[in-house]
Amino acid sequence: MPKKVIIIGSGPAGYSAALRLKELGAEPVIVESWDFGGTCLNRGCIPSKSLLDVGCRVHSVETLKALTAEGKTLDFTPDMLSWDKIKARRADAVTKLRTGLEKLFQLKKIEVVRGKAAFTGANEVTIATADGPVKKAFDCAVIAAGTRPAFPPPFDAAKALLTDSDRVFDLPQLPKSVIIVGAGVIGLEFACFFNSLGAEVSVVELLPNILAGEDEMIARTLKTSFEKRGIKFHLGKKTSAVETAGGLKTLVLEDGSRISAEEALVGAGRSADLSALGLEKLGLDWDRKGVKADACMRTAVNNIYAAGDINGISPLAHAASRQGEIAAENIMGAGRTFDENLVPKCIYTRPEAASVGLNKAQAEAKGLAVKTSRAYFLGIGKAVTHGETEGFVQLVYDAADETLLGAQIIGASATELIHVPAAAVTFKLKRADMRGMIYAHPTMAEAIYEALNK
Repeated sequence: MPKKVIIIGSGPAGYSAALRLKELGAEPVIVESWDFGGTCLNRGCIPSKSLLDVGCRVHSVETLKALTAEGKTLDFTPDMLSWDKIKARRADAVTKLRTGLEKLFQLKKIEVVRGKAAFTGANEVTIATADGPVKKAFDCAVIAAGTRPAFPPPFDAAKALLTDSDRVFDLPQLPKSVIIVGAGVIGLEFACFFNSLGAEVSVVELLPNILAGEDEMIARTLKTSFEKRGIKFHLGKKTSAVETAGGLKTLVLEDGSRISAEEALVGAGRSADLSALGLEKLGLDWDRKGVKADACMRTAVNNIYAAGDINGISPLAHAASRQGEIAAENIMGAGRTFDENLVPKCIYTRPEAASVGLNKAQAEAKGLAVKTSRAYFLGIGKAVTHGETEGFVQLVYDAADETLLGAQIIGASATELIHVPAAAVTFKLKRADMRGMIYAHPTMAEAIYEALNK
């Protein structure tokens, strides 16, 4: 008999697990109470990149203005854009991709049940559907329920009047001023978007630096770039209160200063709420970070797995996809493990930033002797001809044998370029191995070759 597997959640972890299980001969059933495709497709990666693309196009127009003939002008300004049309474009992209994914599941004959699942035992769930409760028995289960935007105090008290990375797409109009709470990836991407469309943007962060855990030079370069474009940072600042009056949202900081704007977006991380899943019936504990899972994606209960954001290991869609595949393969008897060190981390701001493996500080914290090399886009032919000279490529090696341990890139196309060093980190290539590759000219990737030769 094929293994019966219940998968709770249809985001990248859930749908990847289902597809792999079907391929391996199991009988997966996905339970989804929301839009198919999860946060990434509907309220995260895809719609946010649609917005950021609009910002990039505005930048392109600004670049063309400097190249207009004498006496000619380009009359375009960001305030000429239609927010309704921007939202429609984003919604169209989401709908196309979600429809394609749903059709793929129909083609693969993978069962999808619409409703809310709750465990009623170690091998059974009850699903609350529009037509009443449905019981499903299973051999194994994969919890891939995802997370929601977090609203820590004091923002929780004003949650209904603030926005977040889920609800921002439905704002009735483009604000002229925005406060972004949180200087992590989510906050900085939205800060970049709103700034590109002419809004006055202020970023408030509790920590003393942006991009906690990222390479210090990457963070400093991005912050400088943002500040040149008028984005204001309030770092190391704790918010003591939130006020809403006169059509403005006001953050009262602990030092007594006040920051006001038409909108305030809380991007202070994400949290899990698994209270409705009945995990107590399984003897499983959970907290706001989710359910703990090991490198095999297995929880403390042998036949229950947790993949994606819900296990708190790596909050990225592509990490979730790989975790879903690993959970599926291990359910079918493999011994696969997840290595967070191999996950490319991408930031889709302008300039883009990306990293993989260890940065210098992380490697040294592990007791490794390292050396680094760096090449700036300022000296790269394609970067110069395109006017995209901001940023650099940095490589981190083991000092003993020059095995690549990690890479950090900031600049145009960084999120594409990172896959070259990601392959090297995955397959433990040395500097000499990477230098043996031929890098096409002129390309942005030549910066990697230049860094190898430093």
